[in-house]
Amino acid sequence: MDEIIEEPLDCLSDVLSTLGDFGTEVVLEAKEYFDFNAKDRVFLLEEGEILIMTPPDPDSGRSRRHVLKAGEPYGALEAIASRVAVFDCTAQSRAKLRVFDGAKIRSHANTCGVFARTILRLFFKRVFDSIDPEKDKKASIAFEDDFIYANRDDLRNMEVSSETLIFKAKAPADKMYFIEKGVVSLISESNRVIAELGTGEIFGEAVLLGDTFRPFAAMVERDADLWAIEANFARRELQQEHPLAQLAVLLGILQYRVSNQLKGLR
Repeated sequence: MDEIIEEPLDCLSDVLSTLGDFGTEVVLEAKEYFDFNAKDRVFLLEEGEILIMTPPDPDSGRSRRHVLKAGEPYGALEAIASRVAVFDCTAQSRAKLRVFDGAKIRSHANTCGVFARTILRLFFKRVFDSIDPEKDKKASIAFEDDFIYANRDDLRNMEVSSETLIFKAKAPADKMYFIEKGVVSLISESNRVIAELGTGEIFGEAVLLGDTFRPFAAMVERDADLWAIEANFARRELQQEHPLAQLAVLLGILQYRVSNQLKGLR
């Protein structure tokens, strides 16, 4: 009998297909001026390359750089948080962008359910390094009560000892996890610590994009109680949201990856 190989999912493409003509196509020639930092505009690069540079570091005077490639967003989390992106952006080649109305995305992100709302909150925290600790704690409790315990019969609770490798980079992506207590490190393929996550955090969210493999490894640093959320269950939960709320979450995940690239966490 032939082995059945599942086709990889592309959840972002599915959402964009559902949204139809939402968004405007913009084509830029190499080096052509374009205002990437206008308020309430979200960009998704479809073709070409865009160089993005952070403002100069006040101590070293140096800027961090990343070349956006097809499938990477710019300005999504800023628009959802009603902020303005601040990076210098230059088309390195002929580039095709899809430009979205950030205010419409924000409207749906602000009214989405606890699952999607929690994921967005955590990416604000990781990308912007600023969130009210008291609000963060209350939101984590709400997620635990309204999602984890409400669905506990469909989830798996795990007690994991320190120094346990939960998954390797490039391992199959079949679950995401909620940390009820303990500390988990995300580690790049080059063995750099990308993040240390504690109580109330989520990791393994690559499953929401439909990724086949893990971009990072996850290691327990301090004895942890985890809740494992199967990939199909997590995707079904997100799919209950309006497509624009789904788009907000998926672009937020992708922007976090870009943020790590800018920080040199590869």
